[in-house]
Amino acid sequence: PDPADPATFMRSKLDFAERTQHAPFYALHRDLLQLRRDDPTFRSQRPLAIDGAVLGDEAFLLRWFGEDESGHQDRLAVVNFGRDLHLRPSPEPLLAPPADSWWELLWSTEAPSYGGCGTAPLETEDNWRIPGHAAVILRPITSEAFREQQHGNGHSPDVES
Repeated sequence: PDPADPATFMRSKLDFAERTQHAPFYALHRDLLQLRRDDPTFRSQRPLAIDGAVLGDEAFLLRWFGEDESGHQDRLAVVNFGRDLHLRPSPEPLLAPPADSWWELLWSTEAPSYGGCGTAPLETEDNWRIPGHAAVILRPITSEAFREQQHGNGHSPDVES
């Protein structure tokens, strides 16, 4: 299609009458826009504050570096267009969380509100499991908070409220 053709533009516009019919897709995009607006790391859009790497033929990651030196405002997006990907051990330094931290799920395309089945933990002590046909965004939490989650004192949500 010709991008300058007005008909192309009209076909690409959202039809809000279909919002109910396509509620999971609408919710996914609404939540991504809210995350971009409300999360300080995504909102800042600082130059040179992002890096990326290829994890496999069909998977990649992007890491946003927060403004604080501790790394506790960092964000990690992992996108996998293929099958589940297991990294044992992980060869990519950008997957490493900030010092004395673990990654916690902040957002996932696999959230039940989007029609998914939820997201299993991605990071374990010795490997990573990247879910297939999914995208996730992670944020760092302290090692202490991570241990509490592992012992049933908390859980990692599919979507932050």
